[in-house]
Amino acid sequence: MNKNRIIIVEDNYSLRQELEDHLKDDGFLVRIAESGAELTQALSEESAEALVLDLNLPNEDGLDIARRVRRAYPNMGIVMLTARVRSIDRQMGYEAGADVYITKPAKPDELTIVLKNLCRRITRPDSPDKWRLDPRNLTLLTPLAAKINLTVTECNFLKELAVSSDLLENHRITELVGETDLAESINKVRIEQLISRLRQKISLFTDGEPCIKAVRSKGYKLLIPMIVSNDQ
Repeated sequence: MNKNRIIIVEDNYSLRQELEDHLKDDGFLVRIAESGAELTQALSEESAEALVLDLNLPNEDGLDIARRVRRAYPNMGIVMLTARVRSIDRQMGYEAGADVYITKPAKPDELTIVLKNLCRRITRPDSPDKWRLDPRNLTLLTPLAAKINLTVTECNFLKELAVSSDLLENHRITELVGETDLAESINKVRIEQLISRLRQKISLFTDGEPCIKAVRSKGYKLLIPMIVSNDQ
């Protein structure tokens, strides 16, 4: 049976349900997301072999989502399924990181064939200039293949930081590593301690260059190129 993991990112309920039911019947392990924020959360819980990505989404355009996913998961398949039919839209889709660009309406059987072929041919790219986060083994590999051991909390934080567009906001960080029954001030101290530990671990391999930047009153952003292994 096909065990490839697919995430459908689509805000149209009826279409999303139709695609989900069809792909599940064809043996895919399917999850759904209605926005870029929901996709980020889904990827923080478990990776996927491929995305089926609409472009007209609330808050964050599908092209922007594709760019940040491609940076963090370079070997993840991206199928854009969209009503944008102009040639310039197709070009922009491929430039943003799409492997396949399909215009609506599309036959579900066509999507099945595309996803099966895409998942079959995906290979892990060489990325010697990037840091590689391995959530399964709780390690971070430097570009020179040095290994940094991580705690579960450190790994989860880095994973979401890597896939966030430009900023991982404070409220989401609290959801990841804080505790709802603790005072805000206590959670803030815990988060600062977490980030301080990560900076110390990573800075040993960056010649002192900053790796995680605080954005005052908003959150944090990653300053080093990092990809996430998706063989979770």
